Amino acid sequence: NADAAMYQAKEDGRNTFRFYTEDLTRRAQQRLRMESSLRQALNNDEFILHYQPLVGTERCKGVEALLRWDDPKNGLVAPMEFIPLAEDTRMIIPLGEWVLRTACTQMKVWMEAGLPLGTLAVNLSPVQFRQPDIAQRIADILAETGLPAAHLELEITESTIMEQGQEAEAKLAALHSLGIRLAIDDFGTGYSSLAYLKRFPIHTLKIDQSFVRDIPGNPAAMEIAATIIAMAKNLSLEVLAEGVETAAQFDFLKSRGCDTFQGYLFSRPEPADVIPDALAQGLKQRIDPTLN
Repeated sequence: NADAAMYQAKEDGRNTFRFYTEDLTRRAQQRLRMESSLRQALNNDEFILHYQPLVGTERCKGVEALLRWDDPKNGLVAPMEFIPLAEDTRMIIPLGEWVLRTACTQMKVWMEAGLPLGTLAVNLSPVQFRQPDIAQRIADILAETGLPAAHLELEITESTIMEQGQEAEAKLAALHSLGIRLAIDDFGTGYSSLAYLKRFPIHTLKIDQSFVRDIPGNPAAMEIAATIIAMAKNLSLEVLAEGVETAAQFDFLKSRGCDTFQGYLFSRPEPADVIPDALAQGLKQRIDPTLN
């Protein structure tokens, strides 16, 4: 019972206390069941990747690989329900390597088939980034799959980079030396220190969807997005806005100089076999109906 209360205190931010209730036992049991199911899922190949297009003002630039758990009993499980647990148990390390290997293999297939995709974006979890040999692990996967490093873009959150300080700087430099592109995910929601933008070899800033969601109804969100875009341009960085769902959001961001867009306005995340048809049939018309 004390153990259950301790975990609740940790989940609520640490440096606090919680009293035991029966609900904590139920939650602890649920966590144990989920952990067991997660290990079985990894052993039984129950994970799949969906891909969401990254759209420029005139064409599709690439895709982001997004992890899904296809549970035989419950169907698709939302990432937020299992990713935090996978990180807590460090299962995210083998799972993250599976994601990278699978996505790189698929990207190589698409390139050989002539699909006009330049970038494969993959999220790198904080637990993965803490590994001392993370650059070598990724280099090995690129060598194994045959995907040129220039086509891979790793997305890393602000907080992940800032919590490691100089160690993060060395790791980012090692990844950059491989030829990999680096993106700051959820920009504007964490430290937002301008110093690291100048120190670290970053290529892309991703405007968090919490800002995009409130465009055009919220002047503050509009100003933040416009400021991020202008700052990135001054630093010669590309800008990607995630969570673009309406034409009004797209028009505003495009007018401010945003380079790339991601969201339901263009496409939901889709299985790999759907992507070629999605690229051929609809994305250009959603970008600009006048395009051929």
